[in-house]
Amino acid sequence: MDADFSKRRARLLARFEAQARFCKAASPLYHRLFTLLGERLAQDAAFAAWILEAAAGRSSFDVPLLVLAGLHFQVLSRRPEARELAAYYPSVGGPAPATAPGLGPTLFATLDALRDELAAFIATRPVQTNEGARGLCWLLPATYTGWKSAHLVELGASAGLNLAADGRRYELSLQGGGLQVFGLGREDAFAVQGEGDFAPPATGVPPQILSRSGCDLAPLALADSAKRAYLAAFVWADQPARLQALKAGISALLQASSHSPLSFEACRLPEELPAYLAGLGRLAAPCILFNSYITMYLPDRGRGLAPLVARWARAQPHPVLWLQWEHLRGDHAPKAPVPGWLAWQVDLWQNGRHGHWHLAWVHPHGSRVCWLPALAPWRDFWS
Repeated sequence: MDADFSKRRARLLARFEAQARFCKAASPLYHRLFTLLGERLAQDAAFAAWILEAAAGRSSFDVPLLVLAGLHFQVLSRRPEARELAAYYPSVGGPAPATAPGLGPTLFATLDALRDELAAFIATRPVQTNEGARGLCWLLPATYTGWKSAHLVELGASAGLNLAADGRRYELSLQGGGLQVFGLGREDAFAVQGEGDFAPPATGVPPQILSRSGCDLAPLALADSAKRAYLAAFVWADQPARLQALKAGISALLQASSHSPLSFEACRLPEELPAYLAGLGRLAAPCILFNSYITMYLPDRGRGLAPLVARWARAQPHPVLWLQWEHLRGDHAPKAPVPGWLAWQVDLWQNGRHGHWHLAWVHPHGSRVCWLPALAPWRDFWS
């Protein structure tokens, strides 16, 4: 084995092990699948060579997600080769538990039978995020502004589900008791557990959205059933509530598009961002720009976004509000209270001035939030 092979193998093994740790509490099935795949990667040189060849040129962070999404896609597509594995997937009614001893042999038999299809999936498909709870990223801060209307823009929009967050329902549990509701939806609520002192907005009413725009490396058109299945493949298969939320999100987006224009464009971030933003023109109302958990997938890990957004925002005639749920990087960056949590940050360009707030730390799935002292100054700024 040459040194480069061993290095890439060790890096990828660390990614599988990290994903197994991350989902241990939330997804027993995926915890076991990531663990089994990591063990085979460590023990089987031929398997390691296959997966490293398929993953050539891909970020090591993406590969474990793509392997399991590729398998889930085959299960959802009812491929005969995946029929036995489907018995372990609650997403298609599989009754077998993740702890069953037959999962390992079935997993690898399925992998062997579908090697060509899975290799193509790993090599060519982009990771598609579809976590509708992340819509709270823009919805909650925007309710503080008091703006009557605004344009909404998402970077890394995937299928654009979070562009319709104002039509969903987010139930924020407050520390010490009480509940704060955001969004106009009445069903399929996202439960969010809050920690720390919460400074509520004056009304909780978001601006009316005049237009909804998104860009992505490979935007998905949800009118295509195959693309809906592809999006669903990135949901952990033993979390039926998230699959149901995905269906509700698709309905909400279609409903939102009947009230305000909806558009998507292909865009490679960060290099094509200036052209995309320029194409939006000079907006006739404030703009709410947001992104959530996309910088992990960018070649520069998102470092190039801020100067490009700032340059565009300063040239706009109306305020620009930029919301982010992303990892903080750098030796001097604040550390998340829980490894893997995201920083909830706000930037505002208004009347020739720029302000920045770090409101909270948040779980990547939006299920828990730890509020920071900056939330109260954010509230007071608007009052």
